[in-house]
Amino acid sequence: WPLHLVDLGDDEQMLVLYRLLRKQPQVIRYYLFEHVFPQTMQFQELKLCASGQEIGGDLLFGRRLGFSGTPSSLLPAELPPCNYAAGDDAKMLHVLTCPFVMRCRRLSSHWSAHSL
Repeated sequence: WPLHLVDLGDDEQMLVLYRLLRKQPQVIRYYLFEHVFPQTMQFQELKLCASGQEIGGDLLFGRRLGFSGTPSSLLPAELPPCNYAAGDDAKMLHVLTCPFVMRCRRLSSHWSAHSL
C-alpha cells in the first residue's frame, strides 16, 4: 500500500506490516531511540565516558595515588604491571565451578529474567 493509504485501524493491514517490518534493523533502531529509550532512560545528547585505561593513565590526571578494580593485565601503560597473588587464578576458577556457588540448568526458549 502507498503510505498515505495505510489504515492504522485495519488489523489485517497492521498484521501484514508488522510481519514485514518487525525484524528490520532500521525499524527496531527507530522504535528504540524514538520511543523506548527516551521514556526509560535519562537520555542525553552528549555523554562523558572513559575506560579504565583512560582514567588510570596520564590523559586525565598527572598523578594517581591508587587504581582499584579487577586485577588485569589491561592496566594503563603508565602503571606498573599487575602482580597476582599465587593461586588467584585457581581460586577464581574454583568459585566459578563450585556447585555451592553456581549451577547449570536448561532453560525453556521462553525464559525471562523474572522467571529465573
